[in-house]
Amino acid sequence: DGEPLQYVLGRWGFRRLDLMVDKRVLIPRPETELIVDIVLGHIAGRTEPATVVDLGTGSGAIGLSVLHESPIGSVKVHMTDASQDALDVARANAVGIGRTASGARFARGSWYDALDESLRGSVDVVVSNPPYIAAGDGELDASVRDWEPMTALIAGDDGLDDLRVITSGAAEWLVPGGLLVTEIGHTQAHAVAELYRVSGFTEVGVHKDLAGRDRFVRGVRP
Repeated sequence: DGEPLQYVLGRWGFRRLDLMVDKRVLIPRPETELIVDIVLGHIAGRTEPATVVDLGTGSGAIGLSVLHESPIGSVKVHMTDASQDALDVARANAVGIGRTASGARFARGSWYDALDESLRGSVDVVVSNPPYIAAGDGELDASVRDWEPMTALIAGDDGLDDLRVITSGAAEWLVPGGLLVTEIGHTQAHAVAELYRVSGFTEVGVHKDLAGRDRFVRGVRP
């Protein structure tokens, strides 16, 4: 019937984690793993605990990896999702990583709407793997189209609707020198880098995934 192996198994590996995955969440992709390195590189070596926001966390793969690979107590990760189902999966996965999950916080809502006002201007990193596929994209594999949650994949006619919201809203949450990093579709680097620049970010750069495709855009709040 074409059901993805990951859903049949109910578990899937991401970096060092063994995550619970089911039809409530997108299956974590290996190409996403490198975004964690970008986040860890930005917060490494701090004396004060870092604050990270993982927008649209899904299974929790990114945020929980940041926690799991950081010294306990060195980082708080606020993990958001518009889907209560997804947050339930992320919470279950947090339990699965034990004490390293002590810095996890969960909040339901659409992008920045989920965040507590007290975080405004105090976030060191905003990271997101948002929906970035265009509504009319005919390239979606049947196993993806028929089984995975479309709200986690489709972002308007050009695939950039959610990235527009994320880039335009990030600066007011970040500290000066704070980092925004997002996953993108491999043809979107130029368009998304421009969204970053229009939103006032500096040091805008594109990172490739393990397959050598443009996969992440990062920028710094001046």
